Amino acid sequence: MPEDQSPEFNVKISSTGDILGVPKNKTVLAVLNENGYRVEQSCGHGLCGVCKVRVLEGEPDHKDMVLSPAEQSEFMTTCVSRSRSAEIVLELGLPSASGEAIPIGPIAVVDNSICVGCLTCVRACTYGAASIDSQLVGVGGVMGAATINAEDCTGCGLCAAACPTGAIDLTRFTNKEIISQFEELLGSTPPVANTPRVIVFACPSCPTSIDAFTPNSAKPVDLKVLEMPCSGRVDNYSMMKAFEYGADGVIVSGCEPGKCYFNAGNTNAVKRVRRTGAWLDNVGLGANRVRMVHLPKDGAEPFRQAVQEMADELRTAVRSDLHKATLFAGKETGATEVVAEGLRAENPEDAFLREIGVI
Repeated sequence: MPEDQSPEFNVKISSTGDILGVPKNKTVLAVLNENGYRVEQSCGHGLCGVCKVRVLEGEPDHKDMVLSPAEQSEFMTTCVSRSRSAEIVLELGLPSASGEAIPIGPIAVVDNSICVGCLTCVRACTYGAASIDSQLVGVGGVMGAATINAEDCTGCGLCAAACPTGAIDLTRFTNKEIISQFEELLGSTPPVANTPRVIVFACPSCPTSIDAFTPNSAKPVDLKVLEMPCSGRVDNYSMMKAFEYGADGVIVSGCEPGKCYFNAGNTNAVKRVRRTGAWLDNVGLGANRVRMVHLPKDGAEPFRQAVQEMADELRTAVRSDLHKATLFAGKETGATEVVAEGLRAENPEDAFLREIGVI
């Protein structure tokens, strides 16, 4: 047996007594699923807690960023955590024989037909999952297009946000899903006078701080939250689309500098927020309509302050749907897409990569 396949520790299932070896190159979650023990998951990176399982015996080696100390005394996140003891006993039911597909986290995928093989995704990916395959046919029949190694992909979305042609998307948190959420959150109810509508793109480390938000009743704000796999998934196109659908302001919330789970997601987000702000300034809407907020784990108060500050600034400004109509002129003819897509042409990703020191 190859060294990387030899068990690093064993997992014992309480209901059956089955003992499963977990090698160094596999997660507990993967081993459980391979053996029919269905465990739900979402992020796949220890950020959401969906895959937590009760530990009956043994000492977990916690590597998640979501469980509280009290929860860690009872549970472990099977997607990233390991075991300090030679064997760990988990409370799970009988294995499933249904063959039902087990949900997995987001994975980047490439549409080769519009890939130009520019290497942007290779430079943007901090896990080495993106590469150029010289055997693939790209745009215009040119040989060489991007490919994603699914085993190495973390689903952060950095490559999708950086791709200048839109050739990369995710299997979850897709561009269409994001737009449909705008329609649901902003199109279902009409705006209320003196109540700014603020869209929040939230990274997985921020929900606790955001959920604790309670608006000042004397200064109302209509807060709409879109969960993202990482703040680095948020691109200029999505931010501008939020305004098109009726948002008065956009906040991108992410980890504190240097603490991004995906290494550079929040750094990338800052650059894009600045770029979008500059573009809004140029067309007369004002850069104060978009901002980046770095939140610690207990960031409820900083988040509340950021939202209220933005809402107060937007409340003093004259809300002008006509102004927005001018910005996104041509909605009926399809020119809206041209305006938003112009961001990509006007700000090529090579310039962005230079800004963050990648090239």
